Amino acid sequence: MTFSLLIKTPEDLAAARRADLSAQVTAERDRRLHAGTIVNVSGYGNIPVQGRPADQINLIALGDTARDLSAGGVTAAVIPFRDGDNVNHDLTPAQMLEMVAEGKAAASAIYAAAWALKDGETIPSDFADDAYWP
Repeated sequence: MTFSLLIKTPEDLAAARRADLSAQVTAERDRRLHAGTIVNVSGYGNIPVQGRPADQINLIALGDTARDLSAGGVTAAVIPFRDGDNVNHDLTPAQMLEMVAEGKAAASAIYAAAWALKDGETIPSDFADDAYWP
């Protein structure tokens, strides 16, 4: 009968700690994406936009609709949008395209912040501090 002991080297422990912190950074990234951002739409004002997976799909579809309407010459506020605070907005195709673009930019900045944390020499233990995020 053979017994083997699982001996963790300091390198193994450091790698496990980094993997754990990396997973926590991913969870923080997702939390921030889901919470969303406030988008300032020209000629309209601030609109809270969430970034949960269903919201992202909806925004892609609304952006596609806005492109079609814009290509057809529509300039009226004909696209309804219910924001993160459950407030309804009627936007023009141009406003919807702007909102979608700003939302994508905000999400990209959150991803970039998460990558910077994960790619650094060390992941700081206070990685959830707003100072590390847009």
